[in-house]
Amino acid sequence: MADKKQEEIDLFLVLDKLTKAYHGLLASIYRGFRFVVKHWIVLLVLILGGYFGGQAWQRSLTATKEAKMIVQNNFDSSSYVYNAIELLNVKYKQGDKNFLKPYGFDLDTPDIDDVIIEPIVNIMDLLEKTETSDRNLDSYINKADFEEDLLLSEVFYPEYTYHKITIASSKKDTKIIDKILMYLNSNEAYNETKEIVIAETKLRLERNDVSITNIDAIFDEYAGKNEGDPNPSQVFFKSQQNNNLHQLIDKKKELIEENEKLKKELVKYDQVVALVNNPSFYRTSTFTDKKKTLLPIFLVLAYIGFFVMRGVYRKGKKYAEEQES
Repeated sequence: MADKKQEEIDLFLVLDKLTKAYHGLLASIYRGFRFVVKHWIVLLVLILGGYFGGQAWQRSLTATKEAKMIVQNNFDSSSYVYNAIELLNVKYKQGDKNFLKPYGFDLDTPDIDDVIIEPIVNIMDLLEKTETSDRNLDSYINKADFEEDLLLSEVFYPEYTYHKITIASSKKDTKIIDKILMYLNSNEAYNETKEIVIAETKLRLERNDVSITNIDAIFDEYAGKNEGDPNPSQVFFKSQQNNNLHQLIDKKKELIEENEKLKKELVKYDQVVALVNNPSFYRTSTFTDKKKTLLPIFLVLAYIGFFVMRGVYRKGKKYAEEQES
């Protein structure tokens, strides 16, 4: 019986606290409404003044702009390109004019705020270049065990075909992109490698064309057209002694596909670092850039905060005087 009465008392206390909390919330809403009615002119001035002031402030600042370059690093140059980008950032921070001047970079009114390069992850690139039975794959995975993201591990950078270079600048000048490409493509060793690879690729195309011609010649020898057939393109074999002709068909198909791929790559081999998109600078927007919104909010909160602090001060003073008396 005593426990039941205790439970009823506890429930009554909880309901009483909830009621007081609800009444306190209503009182706070009323005081807030009354504050707005009483100070609406000042609040309106703060909002409008903050809006136009924030707009003027935003216009006076130099906006950061970005451009995103999609590049293909040819001739196994990915490691070099990543190191070159890192070096460029360091030299810009150091203000090394002797290093930057040959590439046309301007240090008096800096072209670049920051340059970031990252791979465009494509798992198919890894699968094409690394056989599942290849021991190197296990080695790569062991090296990347401590990486936050395995596919973004540094050891895989050279395996990806495409990479993204993000340029942050206060200028909106596409010549900056040309300067970076000029800088990345200035390595003499890789330019010599480029000439060798281009020559070898063209020679490979010529040899493949000769092989395709020879295969066609073999079919001309072993096959003929049925003159009585209404479909003159239909081919029949005069001899069934050679059972490897189907392998020649597969080989011809393989050579044609390889030539198509080599011709596409040859177009990009013009540069060590080949640009594959048409980048342009655009203005970036962050939360802190919205000053015409943030400044009015800050001013209103500061104005309200003043009255809150004044109320706390007066209550504290009152309690202190009561304790002293």
